[in-house]
Amino acid sequence: MKIHSTGLIAALVMALALPMAAQADWADRLRGALPGGDAERPASGQVEGLRELLGSSSDHAVSAASQSGGFLDNPGIKIPLPGVLQDAQSLLSRLGLSQQLDDLEAAINEAAERAAPAARPILAEAIRDVRFEDVQPILGSSDGATRHLQDRQGERVTQALLPETRRALEETGATEALSRLIDRVGNRLPGMSGLRDFDLDAYVNDKTVEGLFELMAEREGMIREDPVGQGGQMLRHLFGR
Repeated sequence: MKIHSTGLIAALVMALALPMAAQADWADRLRGALPGGDAERPASGQVEGLRELLGSSSDHAVSAASQSGGFLDNPGIKIPLPGVLQDAQSLLSRLGLSQQLDDLEAAINEAAERAAPAARPILAEAIRDVRFEDVQPILGSSDGATRHLQDRQGERVTQALLPETRRALEETGATEALSRLIDRVGNRLPGMSGLRDFDLDAYVNDKTVEGLFELMAEREGMIREDPVGQGGQMLRHLFGR
């Protein structure tokens, strides 16, 4: 059975541009517009549109995160010191280690900024694997496309970025700085000895990927909230209108 793609594309564009309270209803209408229900696939324009939306959001996220201060100066994605160091920060400062803690936090966030550009092709590859079944879940919220990608591909992105994050932590001196801090404190504070087995690479890498998805979500929301201006132009372009 031939599917009339023009009507479907128009329906999806209107759904993305509507306030969130109305989007659930539009999702039902979109499903109803498909002959035979969800069993039949629409034209590929919607999938390509979703990929372009995610691609635009990921490019923005990587560019913003990889700038100097992209993590450190953004409270929304700034990577804090590992838990035990945060908990003991005031005590450690009284031991004269305030500057060392600040330097470590700066080195951790600089490493995330250095690793971020390597996420661009990793995210692009994950986005290329988006399929039609991924289209419908994006209608539920202003960051639905990003969060769906994060749920489906987040672990893949995290694993692929880890070698670059590890290298960046060595380059910024974060790995060595943590080791020196542990040696200096020794056993003077409870829990500090456990930091010798702490996986700094995994911690920073996880936070880096989380930060990138946060920036993607913000960008997606901006696109959706501007149905008349730039966002509307992008949506019409994405879905061939």
